[in-house]
Amino acid sequence: MQQPVLKSGDRLLFQGDSITDAGRDTPPGLGIGYVAMIRGMLSRLHPDLDVEIVNRGVGGDRTPELLTRWQTDCLDIHPSVLSIMIGVNDVWRKFRAWNGQLYIPLADFRNNYIRLLEQAQAAGIKRFVLVSPATITREDRSPENDLLGEYAAVTVELARQFDAIYVPAREAMLKARGNQPQVVWTTDGCHPTTAGHALLATTWLQATGML
Repeated sequence: MQQPVLKSGDRLLFQGDSITDAGRDTPPGLGIGYVAMIRGMLSRLHPDLDVEIVNRGVGGDRTPELLTRWQTDCLDIHPSVLSIMIGVNDVWRKFRAWNGQLYIPLADFRNNYIRLLEQAQAAGIKRFVLVSPATITREDRSPENDLLGEYAAVTVELARQFDAIYVPAREAMLKARGNQPQVVWTTDGCHPTTAGHALLATTWLQATGML
């Protein structure tokens, strides 16, 4: 059984794209997605656990954008636990243009991710939680989702390499879509609904030993 990743006094930083962002611009800055749900569930399940949670997800981000803002939005925050969910936009730009961004090939994605983790390690961050990118389209088998699976596999690989906790968001989403097709899990195949965010939150808490 996974030992709980959190202890009192921790600062937990969530990083990623719009799925993590989820409208965090309004107080208290956690958004309305899985990050906020994790905060609520931790308060309910572990009322004596004194943990600060920070959300720095930014909609549209790929691994290059994370690297660009890594000093101010990660290293300067000095988290004791760092959770990252990234990869959807690195893939999506191959199929859909947005804001002048380009597709990030798999090898570049891996190298970017390694740079993020190595910089975090050098700054003294020792506990990592790596969340796989889940799905892009409503169809489980599509060029987009098949390619995203390769990026999710890199997340598994890097979790082993950096002794991180792996959160199987992709596996959980695909299983839920297959077992409960009557539930609307995403708005567009990618962005979670409330049910989808609840699934992500539960999967995160289970993987980290907090549930």
